[in-house]
Amino acid sequence: MIINSACLTGVQKIEVRKRDLALSDDQVLVKTHATGICGSDKNLYNGIIPPSGGLNSDMKAAFSYPYFFGHEAGGIVVEVGKNIRNYKPGDKVMAFAWVETYSDYFAAREEELEPVPQGLSMDLASLGEPIGCAVFSGLSSKVQLGDTVAVIGMGFAGQVIAQVAKQKGAHKVIGVDVVEGKLKLAESLGLDHAVNSSKTDPLSAILDLTNGEGADVMVEVAGTGGAVQLCNDAVKHNGTLVFYSWVTQDIKLNISRWHNNSLTVVNTGLVHHGIMQRHIWVPQAIRPVLLDQIKIEPLITHSYHLDKIDQAMETANNDPAAVKVMIRP
Repeated sequence: MIINSACLTGVQKIEVRKRDLALSDDQVLVKTHATGICGSDKNLYNGIIPPSGGLNSDMKAAFSYPYFFGHEAGGIVVEVGKNIRNYKPGDKVMAFAWVETYSDYFAAREEELEPVPQGLSMDLASLGEPIGCAVFSGLSSKVQLGDTVAVIGMGFAGQVIAQVAKQKGAHKVIGVDVVEGKLKLAESLGLDHAVNSSKTDPLSAILDLTNGEGADVMVEVAGTGGAVQLCNDAVKHNGTLVFYSWVTQDIKLNISRWHNNSLTVVNTGLVHHGIMQRHIWVPQAIRPVLLDQIKIEPLITHSYHLDKIDQAMETANNDPAAVKVMIRP
């Protein structure tokens, strides 16, 4: 069948192309409801490619132009290959793989999908992967009742993780970002202290808010070497470092404190733990959203039709107010 798909043709160059999509015996054909723009997609848009070039990573093939992409999406199954056993036409599904979801239809193997939990809207199901990953990170962060938690980077994942930390019983949640609007949004969703690192030294601010001890848990969600080092410097003795971001380039990091201060280091990438772990964890990660304990709708700041993908990527890339930009076919 002929579908419409967004295609990268160069650095910050993207267009919609028609192409043929053939369904294999081991694939499910999904009509896309919506898809979200992820930080890793913005990296590709900006020409920031993992050193592996895509091999041995989330990306299924070595990166080269033209490149079809996208991995956050939800939709309705319209056809299944003859070897498919777990899905049928009419089922609602969420994509959990790089299956080129910036399209009006996409094809995926069974293990690249998750069923939509009953009661979850299709808009939120279309963000099932980033919601699941961010909530899982918060749940796995070792935050305890009474802790002080600092989240570095208040994009979509940072906003969700901050909410989860508060719901888990953190006494004080500190958010750090350079965008005032994102910090204000986080405060409206329960953040205790907002630190604008373009105006205030974040290390000094975190130490001031913790009587010089540092935070019990530092969560890195900004994806920069500076953010990783800040977490390293601002965590308290015997504290926990939580890593969420996909940092694709080499960074320098002084890790002497890991030994000297007996730090715990936690990697919370849900989609990297394995398919069976993901199947177990996704329903648990989505449950707090279904119970309205975690607010997602306020984080959807922009929405575009697929044929405006160039405007959508420009907004996600350059608009400080953009938290989650969604594409609708």
